[in-house]
Amino acid sequence: MRILRFAGYLILALILFLGPLYGAVRIILPDWIKGQMASALPPNVKLTIGEMFSTANMGVLYKNFVLEVDDGALIFRLDDLLIAPNLSISKPANISIGKGLMKSGENNLLIKDFNADIALGSEKTLNLSLLGKITEIGDAEETILSNIEFLIHGLTSIEKSFKAKASELNLRLKVPEGPLAMDLVGIDMEGSVGKGLRTNVSAKKSKLDLSSLGAGNPNRILRGENLFLNASLQEAGEWILPISFGAKDLTSPIGHVADSLSVKAKGVWKYAQQQCTLSGMMASKSECGRMTDVIDIGIKFQEGKGNLLFSGSGHCVTPKAGCPQSIESLIQTKNTAEILSKIITSGILDPIIGGVILGALLSSPEVESLEYDHQANIKVEGNRVFLNGKPII
Repeated sequence: MRILRFAGYLILALILFLGPLYGAVRIILPDWIKGQMASALPPNVKLTIGEMFSTANMGVLYKNFVLEVDDGALIFRLDDLLIAPNLSISKPANISIGKGLMKSGENNLLIKDFNADIALGSEKTLNLSLLGKITEIGDAEETILSNIEFLIHGLTSIEKSFKAKASELNLRLKVPEGPLAMDLVGIDMEGSVGKGLRTNVSAKKSKLDLSSLGAGNPNRILRGENLFLNASLQEAGEWILPISFGAKDLTSPIGHVADSLSVKAKGVWKYAQQQCTLSGMMASKSECGRMTDVIDIGIKFQEGKGNLLFSGSGHCVTPKAGCPQSIESLIQTKNTAEILSKIITSGILDPIIGGVILGALLSSPEVESLEYDHQANIKVEGNRVFLNGKPII
């Protein structure tokens, strides 16, 4: 009986002690976490929160959670952000978001059903990682990425790295010539974000629909396998955007087009009025200048024993460059008639322009090379186009 009575007194004492403590923690915890987050942010990041609530499991719910980077150049707006504890030393907390918005300039991305664990690094680094899933990422009209699994490492570091997998990507764009669409299946991504941005993407299958561009061509739909896309936005005296792209086993509605396609190029920004950060570049701030040049271009088709290589550089070639365009380029081919006929029939190359280039290549002297039979020079100055030094437009 004495033991039972002692146990009863002990339980009552714990209730009397822990009850007020639990209540005090629920009151203090939301503001404490907010203060810790605000103190960890860099000077160019502003945090605002509409309302805060504590939950029964010692979690905290924030409503209208907003992060602004560089005076609104990049904005993260979350309707509901829930931070809850986990019974795990290595993953002490969980973050869930019902719906969120990322805004950069005129570009908006919606995030739905975000759920991730905060993971602790080693005792030496004390770095934080985020490991979780997102149901979908898209815009107001359609889903762009679905069923994403991700790992973001270095949350408290200047340089952050990420890895992700997604089941599908469905991208729809409108350009001056009309709409285009890209679909990818089986996607792997990895990259880093810091002073610059680097990303590498691969996909098992791809589809690029250009059939509605210009006058339209139903054959202008390319399917491929083993696609890769590597890109980085970096400052090297001026901001540059190196890109490389490749795919294998390309087909269109007319049949097989090429064994492989590889593309590389570098975009260059000019006319910057001040030194810009990555967020300013992504928001397309006018003082960061604008991309005017596309240089170090290389486009290579390979089909059987046939090759086509287009190489060159273009200055002032973007729509808002604000200066006369100038392009110097070279086309080299092997099995010329066969490879160009495939490209023209697929709709990738306009038949009239393709015919002119084919005629110029076949009429040019043969090249003493094991890799190529013919070559032609294309030069553009403003609205004038020259093929092997002779004006065609």
